[in-house]
Amino acid sequence: MEVKIMEKGKTTINDSVFAEITREAMQKVEDVFRQEKKGALQGLTRVFTERFAPQVTVKKTESAEPDNDFGTLSLDVKISVLYGVVIPEVAKKVREKIISEIETLTGYSVERVDINIEKIIKPEQMEEEKEKHEEEESE
Repeated sequence: MEVKIMEKGKTTINDSVFAEITREAMQKVEDVFRQEKKGALQGLTRVFTERFAPQVTVKKTESAEPDNDFGTLSLDVKISVLYGVVIPEVAKKVREKIISEIETLTGYSVERVDINIEKIIKPEQMEEEKEKHEEEESE
């Protein structure tokens, strides 16, 4: 005889959780933060993520089925990338990583991830930001 355990109650995940998962997933895609061919920017990842953080808009549709707590999700992500990266490749990697992380961690199905490249950051801008950041930390 099989015993089926019924869950009592509904799980709701706030939009800010999806946005945070998206930001974390993006940090795992190195091309967003630094050029692979040159090692000069490797120490700047933290500065980059703090100063040029992505903007994430979440559009969520809850499931209409009582047996399924989770619905679908669409994301609009605005990011900055470093000069020299191949933008279509970076966008593809970012999209795949975001979808994988959200679906694995939340149970929601991701319908689409629209990526808008808002700005290209040049290496000299990164150096300036790093210097500003270090000055602020030492104060």
